[in-house]
Parts: sequence; structure tokens; C-alpha cells
Amino acid sequence: MSREVRGGWTLRPYTPADASAFAALQSLGGRATTAGDLLSGDARRPPADLLRRRLLVTQDGTVLGGSQVRTFAFVPPDHLQAAVLVHPAARAQGAGEILWADLHQAARDAGALGLSADVPDTDPSALSWAQRRGFQVHAHRFASELNLTAFDPAPFQESLAGARVQGVTFTDLRGADQTVVDRYLHFVADRLIETPDLAGQPRWSADQVRAMLRLTHDPRPDWLILAVGPDGTWLGTTALVRFPSLPFVYNELTAMHPAARGRGLALPLKLQIVERARAEGYAAMRTNNHARNAPMLAVNRRLGFKHLNGRFEVRRPL
Repeated sequence: MSREVRGGWTLRPYTPADASAFAALQSLGGRATTAGDLLSGDARRPPADLLRRRLLVTQDGTVLGGSQVRTFAFVPPDHLQAAVLVHPAARAQGAGEILWADLHQAARDAGALGLSADVPDTDPSALSWAQRRGFQVHAHRFASELNLTAFDPAPFQESLAGARVQGVTFTDLRGADQTVVDRYLHFVADRLIETPDLAGQPRWSADQVRAMLRLTHDPRPDWLILAVGPDGTWLGTTALVRFPSLPFVYNELTAMHPAARGRGLALPLKLQIVERARAEGYAAMRTNNHARNAPMLAVNRRLGFKHLNGRFEVRRPL
């Protein structure tokens, strides 16, 4: 239901016709997206996951800002992920407060015990705005990018040789039957709860992992790579996905089984996915890391990944 809230401003429900406007708002927040991405993502998402999306507009329909509250697998199950997005020209005029009040009530009505939100680490004013509303910094994450056109694999041949000496081979899921795929999904789910991002949270279901790896709509089994020991034991995995509207491929995760850590295998494993992306002509690869994930950050630095701007995850109780 729409309602007038101030001087001709109207707070109204989002509709699919608003996809371009909402995508533009999300891009302001540092997550470049398109209307097509937004609509296709919504089509794949269970309806219960997206609890509320609102737009704040003027009398002539100009979009001032928007809000969203939804479930999200990377936050505790009793939390919801929240976003309040306001066009720069409309800031400091009360637009954010209107959107926040509506979102806050929606989250309480849904029975959430807390909220999580992301703010760019390059925007101190956004962090201050969140902190004034009771949010506290929970985590710092940032993207890194590897220039694939300039990448030189020669310096890493010694690492590859070290893996071979240990009898480690690298394979992918091409031709895998459903039993192997299911085993892989559970292998990834086990690795995820060992990361700083998901430590202490419930283990993901196979369906959640399947969706993360885009096996539901853009499967690339050749981009799901395993490091395998001489006895057939799965030692680690790396996975690559693509987003049609973005000019890079994305390394969703690289993770080692705890028993395989400290053996110098993460770098030659990740090198497999770098080489496959280069072979298909991609110019860049990105990944995201938790600031506390020191081992993987070290691997990325060695390979030549460069830090990009990041985000603070902030949380508050309800």
C-alpha cells in the first residue's frame, strides 16, 4: 500500500516495473547490477526470502531512495539483511529516516531478532548513519581483482611441482553423476562453516550450495575443481561463477580441508581456476575475502590480486 509521508513524497511498494530504478539504487551502494540481474535473481528466489522492498518517490515519480529487507544465508538465521539506499541529491532531507522506520517495523513484524547491513568502507557518512541507528561493525570484507591478461603463470611452477610431489592431482565435475555432485555439495557446505564468514552459523543445505554455485541456472561443472590426494581423498576445492552483466568472472570460494592445510596446496589449486578463466578469454577475476582470512589473503597476494574497495557488515539487535 502506498502512503504519502512528507511534502508530496510517497512511500510505495516496489513492482517489477521499478527494476531499473531499484538496480540503480543498488549500484549507488557499490554493488553494480542491472534490471535484468535484479529480475532474474528475484525469479529464482523463493518468495518468502524477500520480505519487503519499497521506493520513496516524489509527486512526479522521481525516485529518491529505496529499502529492502530479506533473508540471507550469510547472516544468522534469526537476523534479516537490510538495505536503505538514498540518491545523493536527496540525502540529509529525511528520506533515509522514512525508509529506515518502515524497514525497521517490517523486520519487527517478521519476528527477526536482529538486522545485518552492508555499508561501503569508503563512505564514512554511511557508516556513521548506521551507527547512529544502533548498528555496530561486525566484519570487514573487500573485493580483490586479478588482471588475467597480464598474469604470468611461470613464477608458480614450483608450487605446482610441490603438489605433484605429494601425489596431488586436480580434477573437475565434468561427467560427474548425481552421487558425486551431492557429495561435492556437502563437501563445500562443510568447508563454508570453517570460514570466518560462516563460523558458528548453521551448516548450509545442499540446495543453498547449489544455488550459490549457480548449478540451478548456469552450471559450469568444469569450473568446480577438486584437489585430490593419491588415495582419492578430496583435499580442497575452488569454484568459479559468471554474471552475464559483469565484465569479470568470480571466484566464489577456494577452501582446503583442515587436514590438508599447511601443505602449500591452496595456491596451485587456485591456479587451476585462473588458467581456465584465461583460456576462455576473460580479462579479470574477482573474489571477496573476510579481513580475518589471512591464509587466503596471502595466496591472493602471491597470485597478484589487487585490493579493491570493501564493505563493513554492520549488525544491530531488534
